Amino acid sequence: RGRGRSAFTMLSVLLPLPHAYVPLVTFDGATSTTHKFTTESDPVMGGRSTSSWHLTKDAAGTPIGRFSGVCRIVPSLRAPGFVFALTGSPLLSSFPDASAEDGLLLKLKNAAGNVTDGYKFAFCDSRINPYRCQFGTFKADLKLAPASAAAAPQTLFVPWSRFSDKWSPATGEHTAEQPPKPSSLASITQLQVWVEGVAGEFALDVYEVGAGKASD
Repeated sequence: RGRGRSAFTMLSVLLPLPHAYVPLVTFDGATSTTHKFTTESDPVMGGRSTSSWHLTKDAAGTPIGRFSGVCRIVPSLRAPGFVFALTGSPLLSSFPDASAEDGLLLKLKNAAGNVTDGYKFAFCDSRINPYRCQFGTFKADLKLAPASAAAAPQTLFVPWSRFSDKWSPATGEHTAEQPPKPSSLASITQLQVWVEGVAGEFALDVYEVGAGKASD
């Protein structure tokens, strides 16, 4: 009997642990994944964009965060401005280590408006550099379906390889591909949802943000 228990114990130690999805933001009231979002709207160069974030529920009663507004042309630049929703100050916020995962999993719904191609997601890994947390974040494009109030939410997998902290402050488009290193993924301090490089109305429902594998 003793040998059997020893063999079982050794086997349980040698077998790999099952993969665990890492939730980062939810709206179900869980303390570890509840984060307050605020918004910023092209505050310089005479920008006229507007945006807001509020907590609500979808038609099925599921709690969500809704990011909505209008991204407008900046008259002095004759180009679209930007808006983004962001979690709290990097000095005070923290997120679980995501370095063992392959990318972000985002459950989203393009609920209204005419914006489809201008959505981006970003994250910051710095506590001491406010500039990096706006213009040096790791950012990636989101490919969403056209807006539909009746559609079901999408779950998007965005691999780390699609993120880069080298991008144009005018459009948000990558100027070089420099994905995050494990040290950055282990020290996420802020999450952001952007609309930029496109003019139009938008309403994005955010259900959940997590880190995981494409198969999750």
